[in-house]
Amino acid sequence: MGTYGESRIGLVRKVNEDSFYISSDHDVLAVADGMGGYVGGEIASRTAVEAIAYYFRNFTFAAPVQLEKAIQYANSSILSKVHIDPSLQGMGTTISLVTLVRGMAFWGHVGDSRIYACRGDEMKQITVDHTIVQVLLEKGKITAAEVATHPQRHVLTRAAGVDETLLVDSGAFPVQKGDRILICSDGLTSFIDPELLRQSVCDYSRSERDIVNELFRHVYENGAKDNITAILTTI
Repeated sequence: MGTYGESRIGLVRKVNEDSFYISSDHDVLAVADGMGGYVGGEIASRTAVEAIAYYFRNFTFAAPVQLEKAIQYANSSILSKVHIDPSLQGMGTTISLVTLVRGMAFWGHVGDSRIYACRGDEMKQITVDHTIVQVLLEKGKITAAEVATHPQRHVLTRAAGVDETLLVDSGAFPVQKGDRILICSDGLTSFIDPELLRQSVCDYSRSERDIVNELFRHVYENGAKDNITAILTTI
């Protein structure tokens, strides 16, 4: 199993508000995309991944409910920092989390970072974005073609660090040798063609590092208006 993760600042932002975590055994993987201003977003995302790392040093990660609890713990950790320093009020972060245990991938998710699974030449998006445009799309008020240019496409309906109570999406799916999992912030998915993303991730002739670097290159060519973070792992 090979795993590679990287986070880079885009061409517009002055600070990288993204964070990511890869455990020493490559079996706990998380991406967090912060929001809340120059300092707040960076603190929120970093707090989230640190909380997740701490949580899984002490608790199991072999059930969806445990990933929900880990993200809720991250939520509480961010809110605690706001309580200590009220100037951080309004900060928050997306969290997309995967754990790998005995032929299963467990996942937890809030926000619009994403988790994809690839087997052979087929890639599936596991998570559903928690955004205004996703709600409008599901209600049939906009089309899929309108999502990319909608003025509210980056407005979240759910994020860690905003409210005491946080609803976390979670689930599990079987994995087998050769499967790939991509976890990434919307700084990647918003600036790359979905088909190019699939072709790149499902290209087993190249390493995880090479694929991530190629994806980042395409994002920069397309303007890189946000920070970019991705973890790619092969089972």
